[in-house]
Amino acid sequence: MKPTVSFRKSVPLLTDGLPRGQRGLRRVAVGLDFSLQSEFALARALRLPLAHGAAFSVLHVSRPRDGHKGPDGAVAGERCLRRSVTSAAKRLRQRPDVDVREELRTGDAPHEAAELAKDQGVEVLVVGRPHPSPALTPLPDDCMVMRLVREVDASVLVVMPHPGRVYHRPLVAVNFSRESRRGLELTMRLCPPSTPIEVLHVVDLREAEEAQRRQDAPMAQQLRLRQEAEDAARRALGRFLAPYRETGRVLESRLRFGDPRECILAEAHEREADLLTLGMTTANPRSALSEGVLRNSRCDVLISRHAAPSTALPDGHGTPAS
Repeated sequence: MKPTVSFRKSVPLLTDGLPRGQRGLRRVAVGLDFSLQSEFALARALRLPLAHGAAFSVLHVSRPRDGHKGPDGAVAGERCLRRSVTSAAKRLRQRPDVDVREELRTGDAPHEAAELAKDQGVEVLVVGRPHPSPALTPLPDDCMVMRLVREVDASVLVVMPHPGRVYHRPLVAVNFSRESRRGLELTMRLCPPSTPIEVLHVVDLREAEEAQRRQDAPMAQQLRLRQEAEDAARRALGRFLAPYRETGRVLESRLRFGDPRECILAEAHEREADLLTLGMTTANPRSALSEGVLRNSRCDVLISRHAAPSTALPDGHGTPAS
């Protein structure tokens, strides 16, 4: 396979060694507020593959007056954090090379999480999603999870259900951009090498089809538009996945037509996905697509966030991945 060439000292698309074997994470952080959902996040983080010598940080950000020591016996956040860190260290006792760190900070949680990610070079921040109602009420715009995704300059894994096992039905939404490629690579690192990964590309022809309807275009022309778009998308998706398939990784490609948010959520629901991945750049802290998917997803969501490249790549001719 022809080696990838990168310019202007940008990070190559395929990191050395990544396609040839599983690479664990070197810097993982978990955000705890001691709710049930944050405990789910800690349990999921402990199931992620960790590289040799990895750092595993457990973060709690308290307000200036966190907890109290009154007669009612309430325990301050520091003591709760110490118990969580001790429990994590016991779970990782077979990995003496992993450095389990206790991070107790005071202030605004998203700001402190962003500072921690920057200081420690965190690759993935794991947080819990507020427990949904039976009707799955969308997350509000100003909730903590949404702020973390916008403000933390690192990939964020939002955990919803209790993690019964490692991810085994991952779904990655791509648009052939560099960001969606990064999202796919990060998903490959989180899942066992034997796990098939479903890769979804959504073709949005709503504007083009509406223009044809306004012009009273014949049905044959409308069908030809969709067929040509489908053929082009399948070719592009095949090229996009070719470097990974050559390594023996099982990747299942899917195409859908329509609104990207609705198609991604529908595919995840129909396939019973346990992980849904979207790519995001640091230059695009707010994205209607990624936030819409995160608000309404029924499974874990990984927002793979990386710095925007200085120049467009040949396969990055679309809009940001999320």
